[in-house]
Amino acid sequence: MKKILTILVLITTIKTYSQRSDTIKLFDFKLCELTIDYLKQKDPNLKQSSVVEMDLCSDGFVQDARFENRIGYESQLYPDVIFQKHQSDLNTIAKIHLTEDFKGYLPDGNYIDMKTLKANDIIKKYDSLTWTSRGCSDYYGINNGKKIYFYVKINKDKKPQYPIDKKYYSEQPIVGIAFWANCYSYHKENPEEVKPLIILDGKEVSEESMYSLKPEDVDKINVIKGKNATDKYGEKGKNGVLEVFSKKRK
Repeated sequence: MKKILTILVLITTIKTYSQRSDTIKLFDFKLCELTIDYLKQKDPNLKQSSVVEMDLCSDGFVQDARFENRIGYESQLYPDVIFQKHQSDLNTIAKIHLTEDFKGYLPDGNYIDMKTLKANDIIKKYDSLTWTSRGCSDYYGINNGKKIYFYVKINKDKKPQYPIDKKYYSEQPIVGIAFWANCYSYHKENPEEVKPLIILDGKEVSEESMYSLKPEDVDKINVIKGKNATDKYGEKGKNGVLEVFSKKRK
């Protein structure tokens, strides 16, 4: 039933997602559920790009197994947002990197404009911040305890570099933001839900095909469960059935 409700919400919101928004809301994206295929369906011009891994060594020696390192995907629908795929064969997005021109809402609901954002703004906004660095990176990270990292560029001419001069770097601009998830653990704790049978105008279709269906083209939707579903559709209906009727059928 949860999967059926998810698809119903998808149908009613698909028009919003298909349009570029000047105010991006990152809480609309759920890591480990968002996929490359979904992004490509929203934007056929989705392109691969390189990513500066601000938390890793600049020489590329250190790798992070949670996501594809230094490789991302950009969409014109979500400017200044770089999506990074999980390291394995999973098609899911495990990390999102924000460039220095990003403007919008973070996953925790806080609005930011990277063009004017300084480390001190982050310090005022969040409690219990931690400054981090691998020692081989070109950036210091500021972590708010919620897996969101804010980065400032290290001034190599400033000596000594350690301990971190927090007073100095608090006045420096934030040049990147990143947040990620461990999709191995996520999929282990959240096994894939069974999917309902989807019938569009009398024909069985895939969930992915529903992405192209516009809300204004839908006439009505029937949800069939339990014995009623199996009586009508046999074994295929055991997980419920979503009957979608478009206006084109009339």
